[in-house]
Amino acid sequence: MGLFGKSDTFSEDPEIRQVEKLVAKEARDDQKNLDHTIKDLSSAEKSHNSTVKAIDKAQHKLEKAVEKEHKAAKAVNRAMHNHDAAVSNEQSAEKTVQLKKQHEAKLEQDLERKRRQLDEVQQRKAHNDQVRESKLAQIHAQAAAAADARRASFDRASVGSGPTDGPPRGAASAGVTNGGAAPGAGAGGAAPNV
Repeated sequence: MGLFGKSDTFSEDPEIRQVEKLVAKEARDDQKNLDHTIKDLSSAEKSHNSTVKAIDKAQHKLEKAVEKEHKAAKAVNRAMHNHDAAVSNEQSAEKTVQLKKQHEAKLEQDLERKRRQLDEVQQRKAHNDQVRESKLAQIHAQAAAAADARRASFDRASVGSGPTDGPPRGAASAGVTNGGAAPGAGAGGAAPNV
């Protein structure tokens, strides 16, 4: 009979046979335990290997997540920088708008002042034009009156006597002297500029 196997025949002695059965049962139980333990070990090794793979996969995912987080942090930093730049640009644009508005208000004041100045100059010119026209009309009237007086004096003198060497008679009394010009008139016979 084998040590742990079944014997072809049990001993004929009941006590020995009982011990043989007991030993055989223990051997079977030990073998079952061994088989079960080997199976458990194999299963544990598979679980361990699977866990190692899962850990490796999780580690890889962690590294990817860390890399993604770093990229996201960089993007956040860029976004914050861009936001700060946008805020700065907005403030600069607001300041520029304020300066432009102030400049526009100053230009508007200058424009209004120049409009008033233009109105004043136009009114002054219109007044001066009127004064000049009045003076010219007065001068023309005086010149026409002087010319009429000269003609009348000349006509009276030529009717009263013939040609003489001196001035016509009545020329002094008519106020015509100095070549027929009115008193105070220049050589051209025009009245003085008033």
